[in-house]
Amino acid sequence: MVSDDFAYWLSVQGKPGILPNQIKTVKDILNRMPEADLISIMYHGADDLASKALNELKRRFEDELNALEEMHQHMVNSERSVHESDWN
Repeated sequence: MVSDDFAYWLSVQGKPGILPNQIKTVKDILNRMPEADLISIMYHGADDLASKALNELKRRFEDELNALEEMHQHMVNSERSVHESDWN
């Protein structure tokens, strides 16, 4: 289930480097913040900022998941072509 994977991915992020009293100042730079800080913003931030942080985390997770799926597919295709060439 993707939500389980997302929860695990969130759990392995490091400790935030941002303090709760700094959260209001980051709304324009969410796309450049580390994942751990985005998680802190989700917890301490106002609803609109927390929602933006969640959306950024979901986007990053989906990008990483897609990259892993593409890498896996490339490996499967490469392995297939090696085995097919064995028969030629």
